[in-house]
Amino acid sequence: MFLRQVFALCAVVCALLAPVAAQPNVVLIVADDMGFGDVGYNGSEIATPHLDQLAAEGVVLDHFYTSPLCSPSRAGLLTGRYPIRMGINEPVTRADTVGLPQAETTLAEALKASGYETAMVGKWHLGDDCPYHPGLHGFDAFLGMLGGGANYYNRLTIVGPDWWRGVAPVDTGGYTTDLIADEAVEVLSVPRLKPLFLYLPFTAPHTPLQAPEEDIALYASLPEPRRTYAAMVTNLDRSIGRIMETIRASSSERETVVWFLSDNGGAAELGGDNGPLRGKKGQSWEGGIRVPSVVWAPQRFEPRVIEHPVWYLDVFPTVMGLVPGASPPLLPLDGANQGPQLAGERPTETLLERLLYSYRRTGSDGSWLGVQNATWKYTSRRTSENVAQGFFRIDLDPFEQSDSLSTYRPMAQAFQEAGLAFADLTLPGASSDITLETEQPADLSDCPGILSVPSPPGASDLGLRVGPNPFSTSATIEVTSKETRFVIVELIDVVGRRVRTLYEGAVTANVPRGVALRRGGLPSGTYFVRVTGGGGSELAQVTLAR
Repeated sequence: MFLRQVFALCAVVCALLAPVAAQPNVVLIVADDMGFGDVGYNGSEIATPHLDQLAAEGVVLDHFYTSPLCSPSRAGLLTGRYPIRMGINEPVTRADTVGLPQAETTLAEALKASGYETAMVGKWHLGDDCPYHPGLHGFDAFLGMLGGGANYYNRLTIVGPDWWRGVAPVDTGGYTTDLIADEAVEVLSVPRLKPLFLYLPFTAPHTPLQAPEEDIALYASLPEPRRTYAAMVTNLDRSIGRIMETIRASSSERETVVWFLSDNGGAAELGGDNGPLRGKKGQSWEGGIRVPSVVWAPQRFEPRVIEHPVWYLDVFPTVMGLVPGASPPLLPLDGANQGPQLAGERPTETLLERLLYSYRRTGSDGSWLGVQNATWKYTSRRTSENVAQGFFRIDLDPFEQSDSLSTYRPMAQAFQEAGLAFADLTLPGASSDITLETEQPADLSDCPGILSVPSPPGASDLGLRVGPNPFSTSATIEVTSKETRFVIVELIDVVGRRVRTLYEGAVTANVPRGVALRRGGLPSGTYFVRVTGGGGSELAQVTLAR
């Protein structure tokens, strides 16, 4: 009898733990400004043995695309949505008043709602102010820099130091790449019952070009700036090797999925190399947006090379597709789940024919627009003097040498029109606003109170309902609370801006409070109702129809 009870208890416990055990750890590693030709497995003279091993054991995404620039790429891969939708299509600077909106659901928030612990180590670059802090976007722990770059030995920028643990500035000696790897190894080594999402956006090999002397000595035959750049890449590769060693050592405890990518192409004048690809960072040519990427998950995917386009916006839905029971975010995704293709399925016609956009609103050499699918690509560069256009059979001409614009003008025009419609989504004041020139150091002194507000849905004892939804003239918001407390009810738009405050006042414990939501001149579209109070917050999507 006793043994039967033990076996029955074990069966119940195993059944309860089975869904959690099926959830893999997820480690997302991002290099900064590493070009397509800067890894050994793509023919580089730079030694990257650990990335080469990752490629040999994993799924190489040979046609992986990003935004031409860093902040947009980071916003897109964390949300699965085009950064232009949130006002980010240039690098966010310390002079900007924009950042990653709270209305967006990040991969960290989505995984946290599915039972994950979340941590970020490295470069954020999605807003310096409190509302944009990683802690308000689903990360339980954060160590790194908020801005775009700093001295590798003291983390100093032109306005002061930029290295934080949570919201507290920290003064840590050492080389930045090593510090990120040290923290990552420590995070990965902590025993835990929950699955882990670890976001590792390295700063290397982004400027300033600085590397340990012993690494620079490895490339004495190379001219500068390539020499120091190569040393930075090798140092980064060594750090990734340490991280992978830790992951492999714990593989028996829980499966880990590792996704490596660069945030955009390299720039030759800064040491980068995009191989045979045309163009560089900041441009919509292949060299600006096609980057090295590998997915390593030996328990799921056999080693192979995928040659159809995979977009940085696909990271979010693909990772979520690997997590049993994960719920989609409120806002519609622009990316697609590539899980079946990673497992060996042929890409669908929908995947091959979808249009992928790359856009840069401003730049020293003009604005850039790219529209492409698996077969064709349209590009344009607009300056104050003229507009240069091109149309390429990108599957047969990946180096963009043979312009087919005159031969396929109607098709090229259709791509152009789609691209211009996409560019029209740019929000006023989108970063980087060139009218803002005075950079300010981050001030997070008031952040602890803000960061105490849980970001995942359902993290508070507040209740929120809106109906009817959709509505055309008016709706009623119903707010409930388990305790009597003061609350604020706000209407916000899809980029996180407050449209209006609907109610400020008390809600009695367990007594529903009705708040009117009237059209009042609002344009049709998607909005969010947010109720905040007592250290908790709830969010509900609402649609205003015609």
